[in-house]
Amino acid sequence: MFKSILVPVDVAHRSSWQFALPQAIELAGRSSGMVTVMTVVRDVQSILAGVQMGYQLDRAIAGAESALERIVADCRADGVAIGRRVVAGSIGQGILETAAELGCDLILMASHRPEMRDYLIGPNAAHVAMHAPISVLVLRRFE
Repeated sequence: MFKSILVPVDVAHRSSWQFALPQAIELAGRSSGMVTVMTVVRDVQSILAGVQMGYQLDRAIAGAESALERIVADCRADGVAIGRRVVAGSIGQGILETAAELGCDLILMASHRPEMRDYLIGPNAAHVAMHAPISVLVLRRFE
């Protein structure tokens, strides 16, 4: 059904992957597909134009790569290939560009902060759902 599933996560919030990643692995396993777990590091340099923040961005990317490595190592993949990707920039745009670059046919993401300001889905999930040319599954989990 889905051959390439992208799972965007916020490495600082376990709730963004603890339910979404196993669901993606299960879906990919049914069709011999693969999963790519990705995160976006906000590109402070582009936000603060003209300020030299390259070193800090490199450190943030390295930290995100380590966090993704731990997240993937801690999950049961059951024979499903899992890739990792860290990009810098705008969260919504980074997700869309990564999905296009990898040829994904599904973006599966958690809307992980069910607060009043995120009444339906969070702003990043909403942006991705509105602009993605592929299927987007936004998981909500209330406990």
